[in-house]
Amino acid sequence: MLSFRAAGLAAFAGFAVVPAPAYAQEGPSKPPAEPPSSSPPVVLPPVTVSAARGSDLEKLDVSTTVLSRQQIQTMPETGVDQIVNRIPGVWTLTVPTGQLHPTGQPFNIRGFGSSTTINTLVMVDGVPINDPYFRTVDWSVVSKDSIDRIEVIRGGGATSLWGNMAMGGVINIVTRQPHRTGASLDVNYGSHDTLHADSSGSIVLNDRVKAGLAYSHQQSAGYNLTPPQYRNANLVATASKVDNVAFSTYLTPSDDLSLFTKAYYHQAYEDGLVWSLAHNQWSSYRLLVGGSYKLDETSAINFSGWAGGGVFGTINASSGSYTLNNVTALNQFVSQTETAPNSNQGGSVFYQLDTEHIKDVKIGVDFRRIQVTDNINLFAGATAPPSTFVNRGEHRLEGIFAQGTWRLTAIPLDVTVGLRGDFYQAVNASQFVASSGATNIIPDSSAASFDPRIGFKYYVTDELVLRGAAYRNFSAPGMNQMYRSFAAGTSFTTTNPNLKPMTNTGEEVGLDFNWRNVSLSATFFNNDLENFIDFTKVCNANAACAAPFVAAAGLGPAFTTVNQYNNIGNANFRGFEIIAGWQVLPELRLSANLTQTTAQLTSTNFPALAFTGVQLGQVPGWMLNLGAEWHPIPELALNLNLKSFPPYWNDTGHTQLNDGATLVDLGASYTIRKGVELYGIVQNLFNTQYLAQGYTLTSFQGPVVNASAIPTLGMPFTIAGGLRASF
Repeated sequence: MLSFRAAGLAAFAGFAVVPAPAYAQEGPSKPPAEPPSSSPPVVLPPVTVSAARGSDLEKLDVSTTVLSRQQIQTMPETGVDQIVNRIPGVWTLTVPTGQLHPTGQPFNIRGFGSSTTINTLVMVDGVPINDPYFRTVDWSVVSKDSIDRIEVIRGGGATSLWGNMAMGGVINIVTRQPHRTGASLDVNYGSHDTLHADSSGSIVLNDRVKAGLAYSHQQSAGYNLTPPQYRNANLVATASKVDNVAFSTYLTPSDDLSLFTKAYYHQAYEDGLVWSLAHNQWSSYRLLVGGSYKLDETSAINFSGWAGGGVFGTINASSGSYTLNNVTALNQFVSQTETAPNSNQGGSVFYQLDTEHIKDVKIGVDFRRIQVTDNINLFAGATAPPSTFVNRGEHRLEGIFAQGTWRLTAIPLDVTVGLRGDFYQAVNASQFVASSGATNIIPDSSAASFDPRIGFKYYVTDELVLRGAAYRNFSAPGMNQMYRSFAAGTSFTTTNPNLKPMTNTGEEVGLDFNWRNVSLSATFFNNDLENFIDFTKVCNANAACAAPFVAAAGLGPAFTTVNQYNNIGNANFRGFEIIAGWQVLPELRLSANLTQTTAQLTSTNFPALAFTGVQLGQVPGWMLNLGAEWHPIPELALNLNLKSFPPYWNDTGHTQLNDGATLVDLGASYTIRKGVELYGIVQNLFNTQYLAQGYTLTSFQGPVVNASAIPTLGMPFTIAGGLRASF
């Protein structure tokens, strides 16, 4: 990869005077013919909610996917997390989001991200929804019915536009805009007493004034995550409830100016997360404003800004004397209560230009500010007084970017160049320890990163396009990783305010081939990541090792495992993606995609805890998705999805092995009349039994099971039926 990287840097130096965008596409097409000297007017739509800041994803020089509303509606998965899990190269845990602790929801693209280190950016309408504190994603913040499309950019080629956290790629969920005056309803009910209900209404006064209001409600009694042989009266099913409200307006005061506002409120509850004593609450709100002003026929100013906040609250339970060998023990107790309010603001302004030879130019700035106060009470026993901590911190992120595409005239080649400067500050951080009355001031820190990218698309024929990109990107440590301590079961996690930002240098090459009714896309990628942050077990079921840490926190000897985030070394992520589709008949389409990812440490700062040359945690070695959509008659649609993955380690220390599985989902919908549709869905059609989170071991791939850690069952057979109607 050294020669590729050297060539990329040389090309970058040669083209650095050209601002440029992150180009990619799934199917090739010839670049448009060069316009005459009197170029026709360029239409510049509002771009503030796009994953590529207004660029057409199909024209990018990296691997992309766009799921349309129709595709999303026909998919048999009900949760957005499970829908996203069927997109090539994307991984989420197969346990539904409402059954997982908000801080323990893994998500990655090309191996970049886990429940402990999220390096993939997820947005709704162009605004990050990665939790400001934990960086995990609460997928229930948006319902399936509210989505217009889902845009995915795989890999780091989009980071010149988005910066922090977009190492693995970008997912942008775009919600529906009002298009007519009317109302709609989507209700389904199924297994585990699960109810989803979505309702929306919109008013379209004319082409210049539109408004919409939507409400969604989800509730479920859930399933029991604990395998039957390990249950007792206190190990219960995880119930959940979610409410979302969204209001939007779209105004076009003139032909040159378009404006929008969107307001969201979200509330999620979980009751009985494994233990009956454990509960979670997650709320958030956000106001987004934005728009586009056309300066002339070829240029525009685009702007957006948001302000929001939320509260995370949790009650964690200690296992007491319960173990897998002593399942009848009922002396569990509350080990932690926590409330963590946050506020965050952000926005961007950029100039967009299209000229005869330089296309899709974007020059702009963006920023984000996050503030968190984390109030934690830790309990050593059922009657023990709390050890109270109050952690505070603030992170600021700023970026300046320029990007554009140079379309050569002599050969059918597009060259895209991007420049970005990222700036990060961690300020105003402290930890108050109630037992001593002391407030520990954490020193401010800052970092800056220059992150260029270059890419190309070469149009070999009408059917075949070759593409490639090289890039550098940046990800700041999360506030949760730096400042949060917590206790659950027999584990205690301590803070590390000295974490350094991660930087990545990556390359990818690929092709897109379209011939008649067949499409094929292939991408090979390589990334070298420095200062990789991971969750390490400093002490693993070792009371003597854990004693100094837990004593400093005011806890007792029941906590024998100590965890901490650390810059554990450097890592390499490499692999390939193959995506294929075949329109067999007008009524039948087949699809298949295979992703292989090798993610390993290449150097380690903790040789006794994190090993080089072994797969990183929560990164399956491969993933296979197969799909079929069939319309035997115009009114009936059948959809089948298969996802298969091998066993994989849940942690880089290889102390927890999760089961592999092959899962089949089936959906059917029947249109009774225009605007009225009945549908049914089945997930895990064959009721495959597997451990989504496996047994925990006491050492690296060791033979001894840690009996204090409880494995987690994957989602069982689930069936639901529903009705969609629009009026």
